[in-house]
Amino acid sequence: MCPIPESMTTVLAIKSKDGIILASDSQGTASKIKTTIKKLYKINNQVGIGASGDSSQIELYVDELKQNFQNEIESESEFKTQMYSFMVNLHRLHNYNHSFLCGYPAAHLFFTPFSLSAVVPKNGNFFVYRMGFGAKGKNNEVTPYVYKVNDDYVSIGSGSPYARLIFKQQDRFYSAINKKVSDLSVEHNVGIALYIISEVKQLDLETGGKVQIAIVNKDGYKELSFEEQAKCYQSMIDNLYSSFIEYFDNKDRVSKIFKHLFAYE
Repeated sequence: MCPIPESMTTVLAIKSKDGIILASDSQGTASKIKTTIKKLYKINNQVGIGASGDSSQIELYVDELKQNFQNEIESESEFKTQMYSFMVNLHRLHNYNHSFLCGYPAAHLFFTPFSLSAVVPKNGNFFVYRMGFGAKGKNNEVTPYVYKVNDDYVSIGSGSPYARLIFKQQDRFYSAINKKVSDLSVEHNVGIALYIISEVKQLDLETGGKVQIAIVNKDGYKELSFEEQAKCYQSMIDNLYSSFIEYFDNKDRVSKIFKHLFAYE
């Protein structure tokens, strides 16, 4: 796997039983001034991405993606083939060719956006891919990469280490009640995404602003309003309350939950 440069943001993807959530903060930095920027994008009705990096490069990246994914996506293999070809072309144009025009003997990273892509193909189950540009091998050769995320969730950006820690804590709780994050509904996991990014904003100075949320499922790509986000958050709270009522009437169950939440070694 290629080392991935961290950018000043936090972007998440969470798999649910009925779709995928993309979530991000909305803070950007221009000449040390904090701004509000968009980080989630509809590519077509089957594909949404959360992107991190230089905002002008992301705009170019998104525009090119929209041109390359105009047709309906039939399968995961079709998506992967198209995406890898797309990333190779961008790498050749913006990194490889540009490096040699500047007089470098080898390719340098001039074009560096990286992203999470949530996809619902016509045939098959939905999935998440991670794409970007990095260096690998003993010679640190600059290369594009496209690989599938097999976990229930993934995060990118400067706030990613904090997000992964909070995700792990969520995993512990749900495993204690014999569930996985991917077993939960889209509405419930929107609440989890809101909680995680809100927590990361307290820890990572480069993560801030309003939370952006999009859902990609069989109905297509949809960005949620703040009112819709709040309803999903309340749904998560209500579901958790029901779980507590069910499990906290039994000492052994309570002990199991606490051992999961406060695990060591």
